Amino acid sequence: MLRRLVRRAARLRRDQRASALVEFAVILPVLLSIWAGMTEIAHAIDEWRKLTLLARTVADLTAQGDAQNPVSTTLMNDIIASAAKVMRPFDTTNVQIVVSAMGVDLKKLNLIPQVCSSVANSNAKPRATGAATDLLVPAGYQTTGMRYVLAEVSITYTPMIGSALVKLVKGIGNQIVFSASIPWPTRGGTTYGTNTYTEVVVPGTTQKACDGSTP
Repeated sequence: MLRRLVRRAARLRRDQRASALVEFAVILPVLLSIWAGMTEIAHAIDEWRKLTLLARTVADLTAQGDAQNPVSTTLMNDIIASAAKVMRPFDTTNVQIVVSAMGVDLKKLNLIPQVCSSVANSNAKPRATGAATDLLVPAGYQTTGMRYVLAEVSITYTPMIGSALVKLVKGIGNQIVFSASIPWPTRGGTTYGTNTYTEVVVPGTTQKACDGSTP
């Protein structure tokens, strides 16, 4: 009997099947966490890329101007509505879009741009006309009289499957705000006053140009 028990104990020591199961059970949560993290990062990068593309699209379309100046409300609404197409398949319910026509006056404002006119979608507020003290004129636009369009977009990103993991990172909630700001040279519009650069005027503001004239 004793010999039989010794032989069985020896067989159990040589049997690796149980230890393999234990090792797999230990490593499985780690593998799932890595998979969830990689999936989440890929999804987040894709949405941020689409948001940047949206900013470029809105800026480009607005910079082309309209047959009239200010740009018609219908055309501006169509440009803003392009968000649903550009961002597909992502939800654009909470996307914020602000489009501003900007002017440069290096003599009076140095590198602080001036908001000539601004419009926004229902989720955001347009910029107030006047000096935009929170901005600097981008490189390549630093010439007095220069006009350009600035598209500012943002969206709140909620992780698909990794929200619990995101909460574990100190200082980060379960939602992350992505934003993009794209300047675009004006290619349409009209010249005002003595300025040689054309200016696109977006609807929704009473100020027609950075020189202070009104519609």
